[in-house]
Amino acid sequence: MPIWSDDEILSAFSRVRCWERDGQRAPHKPLLLLMALARVQRGDDPWMAYEAIEIPLRTLLREFGPPRRSQHPEYPFWWLKSDNGLWTISDLDRLEGIERTRKNVPPTILRAEHARASLSPEIVAALRQRPALVNRIAVLLLDENFPASLHEDILDAVGMPFVDERLGERAVRDPAFREAILRAYERRCAVCGYDGRLGSSDLGLEAAHVKWHAAGGPDTVDNGLALCVFHHKSFDRGAIGLDDDRCILVSQDVNGQSHVDELILRFSGQPLRVPQEGQPPPAPAFITWHRSEVFRPPPRAVA
Repeated sequence: MPIWSDDEILSAFSRVRCWERDGQRAPHKPLLLLMALARVQRGDDPWMAYEAIEIPLRTLLREFGPPRRSQHPEYPFWWLKSDNGLWTISDLDRLEGIERTRKNVPPTILRAEHARASLSPEIVAALRQRPALVNRIAVLLLDENFPASLHEDILDAVGMPFVDERLGERAVRDPAFREAILRAYERRCAVCGYDGRLGSSDLGLEAAHVKWHAAGGPDTVDNGLALCVFHHKSFDRGAIGLDDDRCILVSQDVNGQSHVDELILRFSGQPLRVPQEGQPPPAPAFITWHRSEVFRPPPRAVA
């Protein structure tokens, strides 16, 4: 069994090919890989039966993937086998022989044949010997595919018990971006106007990307918003979005009893707070991307 170095393993994970078209998000493979890494980290059997992970992976795609009419957990389960020796499928020749005329093996076949897949034995062995490497890979996958505001939620959802971000290879960020955004919006949340401070420091106020940095969004003022922690998380989860006039959209899926109206529902249809004079508001192209790839339609009707 060949021995993979840490750099070789990290490189293989960083080169996983995700489907791309016109800026659309496709986090199917990263989410399945995070599920697989969590199993290794917990000491579970690395082999995953498709029928056992189909619903959990579909749920992850629904929660953290782009808004789509349907999710396809069978795609990453089948196509990860073509990525850098990371993935192996049990009885692959037999499965390929069943559906030779199709490009994708349908989920009905994967279920009926009790298809199983795993990270390759060489990778599993290396990660068992070097558990800290699991954390570095997890941070790499998260940084390359999701904003930081969602990382803990995703780790909880896949059941990964511990990730020390200090071990990870952090994505490059422009250190001036946060200050530029907070200055442009006069250190107030662009949704609710919150401007709390602890002494002379901002308290719970963050610089959010409209088009995610992980999706190629730039660190520029016209791609940023100053948001409080709650509305930053709401924006990145797709609970709120923006229309073409920069008015706030609230998803019809938002519901609840305790302070939900006060915190989020009442902003439906309200104009986004504009930056100070001389600073650009969010650019239409970035707003369109967020509405297509993050916001959870349909929006609530405006009174």
